[in-house]
Amino acid sequence: MKPWLLLTFLSLIGSCSTTVTSIKVGDNKTLKEGEGFILLGIETNLDLKKIVIEGAQNIELSSADIKAGTNYLLVDLKHGDYTIGQIHLNRYWRLHFEDDEEWAFRIEPGQINYVGHLELNRRGYYHKRTRAELVNRASEAVNFLEDNYSILMQNNTVVYGGPGQDFFLDFREEFLAKRMKNNE
Repeated sequence: MKPWLLLTFLSLIGSCSTTVTSIKVGDNKTLKEGEGFILLGIETNLDLKKIVIEGAQNIELSSADIKAGTNYLLVDLKHGDYTIGQIHLNRYWRLHFEDDEEWAFRIEPGQINYVGHLELNRRGYYHKRTRAELVNRASEAVNFLEDNYSILMQNNTVVYGGPGQDFFLDFREEFLAKRMKNNE
């Protein structure tokens, strides 16, 4: 086998995405060294085929986790910078988000990184239009985590890693620290 062919083949394998599924509700998963949790909210009126996230570790969120309605995905990933690269609406239609800061986020190790809420809606009957936006709904995300992953929240700090700034999570951390100090 020619060396250039082997290198091409290996680079294709290395650049492939791994399909991951969300951590089960109530699971107390521990992180490996250099990993963090990503929490992504999804609200859509579509059954999506997959979401491709590119960065330190390329992953695909499978259709099993991204049905129509409101969902949250909690996945463990290597720390680093990531981007929502593509959203596959079905077999034929895709949304691409190349080099767009609105779709970029950061995963910090040892923490639950809430990166935003993906709102994806299709409107229209004949000429369908799809609107996609990544918005910050940190208070809703914290409520979801408290209801479903309370043990993970006891062992990991929740931070915002999505586009823009978040003041709610910082305020929450300060409030909890003051409350603990007053209870001592």
